[in-house]
Amino acid sequence: MVSDAHSHNRSAGESELKMRRIGRIVRVTLGLMGAGFVCGALAGGAAFSTIALMEGEGIWLGAFAIGAIYGAPLGAVTAPLLSWLLLRRVPLGLMFSACSIGTMIGGILGWVTTPQAGDSVVRALVGALIGCVVAAGVLWSRVRRA
Repeated sequence: MVSDAHSHNRSAGESELKMRRIGRIVRVTLGLMGAGFVCGALAGGAAFSTIALMEGEGIWLGAFAIGAIYGAPLGAVTAPLLSWLLLRRVPLGLMFSACSIGTMIGGILGWVTTPQAGDSVVRALVGALIGCVVAAGVLWSRVRRA
């Protein structure tokens, strides 16, 4: 009888620990999504503002807003995915800064290098995603070698 009670208490304790761990994972993931949303918006806004400037449109807040609208959801999705799958050992500040810079460069290059390849927004978004993933790959490689 005593062993049954002990077994029940142990399984209840393990269950509570699992729930705490799941809760922590959910909170961290939500935080990564929020930070990714902000960094994606900033990266998208900066990239599209640069594109507008290169296209002779000058600097205008609307260009930043358009880029931010597209960049925010991209960042909100990619940040937790890359963080959990590739970059668990990379400091968050380094991850967000490197991936944001890669996103900006990729978005601009996607726009500039493929002028005849369909919708310009899609080209920039694909370029941004590729730039972000390349930056994450470089970080992953450096951490792995260290």
